[in-house]
Amino acid sequence: MQPERRRKYALNDYTVEWRQKGWYFGRPYQTARDYRGPYSSLASLTLSIARQMRREIERRDGSIATPAPPIVNGSDVAPF
Repeated sequence: MQPERRRKYALNDYTVEWRQKGWYFGRPYQTARDYRGPYSSLASLTLSIARQMRREIERRDGSIATPAPPIVNGSDVAPF
């Protein structure tokens, strides 16, 4: 098991655009027709972007990360 060390990642940026049918997002180098969407609200749009960022972190960190202990009953406090 590797010792805990500081891990820092520069995550990709996203472009967000409002169109007549709703919100769309994509990477800056993509053409607008390749954007994902439509999303009906900013909340669902940002949740989708957050999921993409999480996948990116897991992909990069997968080889060095240790699995987190399971959360029981919504708490990360060890039982007595």
